[in-house]
Amino acid sequence: MALNKNLAKLFDVEPSRPESSKNLTGGTFNSNNFGKDYEMVQNNLKDLIQNGNIALESALKVATESDSPRAFEVVAIMLKTMADLNNNVLSVHKSAKDITSASATKLTQTNNSLFVGSTKDLQNLLNKERSTEKVIDVEVVHEGAKQQ
Repeated sequence: MALNKNLAKLFDVEPSRPESSKNLTGGTFNSNNFGKDYEMVQNNLKDLIQNGNIALESALKVATESDSPRAFEVVAIMLKTMADLNNNVLSVHKSAKDITSASATKLTQTNNSLFVGSTKDLQNLLNKERSTEKVIDVEVVHEGAKQQ
């Protein structure tokens, strides 16, 4: 803080005051904030890709005109960086899709039933009117406990 005051006196300006820390709360998913953040990240990545393409064209011109190995190394590094940025765009889309689908999915319960017996027994159980045998006793098993 003293350094800021000294610099403020030297340059004849008012000393800067530290900004109050923002209230950072987390732990809850807010779809409005997520949408804004997603658009901001997407726009930033697109801007970086556009600027990178311009810089890559310039670096490629310099490399071809100078025939310098270092210039070609810079071009190679920029190509790798551009490829990483493009992969980041795809990963942002995948992450957004995963987050929005995870928040939208509802839990469903599936009960699987298992019949132990012959096909004749199963047909007799399912279609009692056509059954040649009358089913008197059926055993139902729930979570390891037997009921009759």
